Amino acid sequence: MKQLRGRNALVTGAGGGLGEYIARALADEGVNLALTDLPGSSIDGLSAELRTRGVQVEHAPADLTDRDERRRLASWAGEALGPIDILVNNAGVEFGGPYLETNSEELELTVAVNLLAVMDMTRLLVPGMLERRWGHVVNMASLAGKLPPPQLASYGATKHGVVGFTASLRAELADEPVSLSAICPGFVGRVGMFGRIEPYIEGEPAPMGTVAPERVGEAVVRAITDDVGEIIVNARPIKPVILLNAIAPGTAARLARLRRFREFGERMTRARERFDAAQSSSGD
Repeated sequence: MKQLRGRNALVTGAGGGLGEYIARALADEGVNLALTDLPGSSIDGLSAELRTRGVQVEHAPADLTDRDERRRLASWAGEALGPIDILVNNAGVEFGGPYLETNSEELELTVAVNLLAVMDMTRLLVPGMLERRWGHVVNMASLAGKLPPPQLASYGATKHGVVGFTASLRAELADEPVSLSAICPGFVGRVGMFGRIEPYIEGEPAPMGTVAPERVGEAVVRAITDDVGEIIVNARPIKPVILLNAIAPGTAARLARLRRFREFGERMTRARERFDAAQSSSGD
């Protein structure tokens, strides 16, 4: 089991959502933190809170869609905190709804943040971990990276990519003291991409249930300490469905189109629209 106290971690997407819960879970293990999010995101309050737990916390903005910004972020984290032992690629974006209504800008942003930034930040930081003979990369994937999610085609594609990238590089580094893990949450309540729209969803709750964001933070810690390659975080047993998708993808796709799941996807789309309208109204 890896001991984390005194290690240094870089967490992307730390300005809200799951990022703050991941940061808290690591801080509780004695991990020093370099936090980042988009310019304009506030991390001051979280940083102050985490420092009361006896760890060093630094933060800086970064636009992960920009190659030079990614390089600058990797350098800044090492200078601000010291050599980075743990990278948590948590930043992500989502555009739901019918795929053919997605525009090219949304596609490019989804791929840039959810997949390219994950791969590039890993490429930038893993060599130093290998030199120091200790390190771990945790990539935030999703159940959408294990199953075919209607109304989330572009998001699901990138999360499938994250799962595949993590497993492939983990195998490539199998003989090295540096490892990788993918965390695959289902619907997370209160925060994040689903939590934001949850109050706007009419009718029955999510068919697969929801999990608390604290469980995702706990999963990140366990992935590192126990070197677990992949952790599913879901309210209800889901591995049999994932196995079915692996051995009989056509059957799994038909299940995803069952009325209950199809209608929930449509209700999520309408909830996103209501959420966006509420945000626009509050900004006027």
